[in-house]
Amino acid sequence: MATADDTDDLAMPTADEQQALDEAALQEKLRRKAELQKQARRPIGYADSMEAEKRKQQSLKKSKEEKRIALCEELGRGC
Repeated sequence: MATADDTDDLAMPTADEQQALDEAALQEKLRRKAELQKQARRPIGYADSMEAEKRKQQSLKKSKEEKRIALCEELGRGC
């Protein structure tokens, strides 16, 4: 049971609506950029730096299965 209201939702946004969406996206992008810059300026101590590095190393660590698949790809085998 499609009504006239249902088809209006499928229409392209008007120029004003599109501009508002673009401005909202730009504001969010600028807010995120400022947040990242603020984090980058904050001096971090040795303990914080070591903890961040450990988290980074843990996230990069591969499981046995991932290592096996990577080795097979490097050797050109279809293991």
